[in-house]
Amino acid sequence: MKRRHISIFFLSAFLLIGIVSCQKEGISKPKQLISEKKMADILYDLHLSQALFDRFRYNDPDSLKLDAKDIYQSVLDKYHLEDSVLTKSIIYYSSYPKIYEGIYAKVIDRMNMEQEEMNKQEEIKVKKE
Repeated sequence: MKRRHISIFFLSAFLLIGIVSCQKEGISKPKQLISEKKMADILYDLHLSQALFDRFRYNDPDSLKLDAKDIYQSVLDKYHLEDSVLTKSIIYYSSYPKIYEGIYAKVIDRMNMEQEEMNKQEEIKVKKE
């Protein structure tokens, strides 16, 4: 049930993206639009936090005290954001698929760089043994 809230949020966001992206013109720019760079950072943190939560929630008894809303809220708190500002920014950027694709390309690039760095560290660790 806890994970369901975040799943519902992302499903709703992607459905909204699909609906909005079918429009010929983008929607109007919100007053508190998150910059593209910051949006990429936020999305990176959201996806990373969700992945870590999913991976460790059954292995660590303390993680059972957390739920998906806590993870989402912790990212909002880190960036001093209200949920409505993030939602409006997602809706705005999703109405411009090329821009949104560029934002996600940055997220994916960052994840790939992190993965490469972890792989290098693992190789060094194996070579030392």
